[in-house]
Amino acid sequence: MVKISSLKKRVRTNLIIAIPLLIAILVFGAQIFSFYLVRVNFLRLINDTDILIFQGVVAMLEQQVWMATFISGVFGVILAYAITLPIKRLTLSATQISSGDLTRTVHINTEDEIGTLGKSFNTMVSSLNEHIIESMTGGLITINMKGIIVTFNRSAELIIGYDAKDVVAESVYKVFPEGSKNADLSRIIRDTLERKQTSSSREINIYSCLGKKIPIGITTSLLRDKKNTFLGIVVTFKDLGHIKHLEEQMRRADRLAAVGSLAAGIAHEIRNPLGSIKGLVQLLQEDLKDNDKKKSYTEVIVKEVDRLNRVVEELLSFARPENSELESNFEELNVDQVIEQTLLLAAHDSKKAQIEINKDFSPQLPLICADAKKLQQAFLNIIFNAFSAMENEGGKLTISTVFNKDNRTVQIGFADTGCGIAQDILDKIFDPFMTSKKGGTGLGLTITHQIVSSHKGKIDVKSEVQKGTTFTVSLPVEQTKD
Repeated sequence: MVKISSLKKRVRTNLIIAIPLLIAILVFGAQIFSFYLVRVNFLRLINDTDILIFQGVVAMLEQQVWMATFISGVFGVILAYAITLPIKRLTLSATQISSGDLTRTVHINTEDEIGTLGKSFNTMVSSLNEHIIESMTGGLITINMKGIIVTFNRSAELIIGYDAKDVVAESVYKVFPEGSKNADLSRIIRDTLERKQTSSSREINIYSCLGKKIPIGITTSLLRDKKNTFLGIVVTFKDLGHIKHLEEQMRRADRLAAVGSLAAGIAHEIRNPLGSIKGLVQLLQEDLKDNDKKKSYTEVIVKEVDRLNRVVEELLSFARPENSELESNFEELNVDQVIEQTLLLAAHDSKKAQIEINKDFSPQLPLICADAKKLQQAFLNIIFNAFSAMENEGGKLTISTVFNKDNRTVQIGFADTGCGIAQDILDKIFDPFMTSKKGGTGLGLTITHQIVSSHKGKIDVKSEVQKGTTFTVSLPVEQTKD
């Protein structure tokens, strides 16, 4: 096998030699054959006196044979180079691309099959570059040395909200003017483009075309060619909103755990004295006459003790681990039915506050696995919160359910037309003891958040002052037991 392999390598001929040699051999063979026919036929026809003329003709034909062979050899060399040079360029470019250099293209200025192959090769490289750029998880913007946007990938479109077709070939300072909300982004780009000062993983806030505030981590770098000539800059960035949200959830979980432990201790310490106070006051009531003014005082004491007991119960509910198997009774249920039962409990309060309740339930809602009583408590807290926001002038509460096929969750919406929640406290409404309601404990929404989390769901809130608030609870269908 080794001998055969080495033999193949020895007989392998370069096209630059093989093509002209093959053409020369074919032309030489054809000329020799023609020369042979002419010679045989002439010898039959001529006599002795024409021998000298014949010899002159033969000499001339021999010169023509060698001349034709030489010309065909030169033509073969030219043809070989015309074929092999584009192929060598393609091979070299393919080798460089395979090593990671995706900037390579081939320049073949012909209209034949080789030229078509070169154009197809360049199209493939261009498509590969576009695919890599578009498949990046972060945003990517390339800007030439004149400040013109050259590339604006799909992730950049999703994060910032602009369409690539609207910003490519536009000045970056026109798209992100310095006097706008995106002044930080514009300043970083200007520093990199004009002063060659790059940035690495710098955190700033940008605003989308819709005005949404987005935290991003931005990195800028200089774009140069092989001769180190400055061509422009590359801007890459990632949306840190999800990361910031996770960090805030972790901080909130730590705060809730610390406050929960404290609340449990305080609740147990308060509960026993309250029981004693209520019992002793009720004993005093037995010795007082109905018309005795002191009896009204004792009734106030009992009423306030009951209120404190409710606060203690909320503290204990907040401090208790909601995902404990001992305390949870998970079963397959229909969310619409749980909402109907919850509304029965809230019916009296809704009539009293002159609140109209509208229901928009999905007709084909999948079952979920949940604790009905705890979901009822969570929904009731949201509903009572909506009632409080509309207690002065009444209003409308719309409760809707829908199945989200994309993330396979049942989504329950509670949209009220109340006074709304100020933006500066919107992110804090699930924190313990955070309340703007007179007489409230600030634990209702905290407990609701805790219950939803124990069901591996999530709760979102959107609000606009004087227009209303919408709570959306998302519960996964995957928890359904087989």
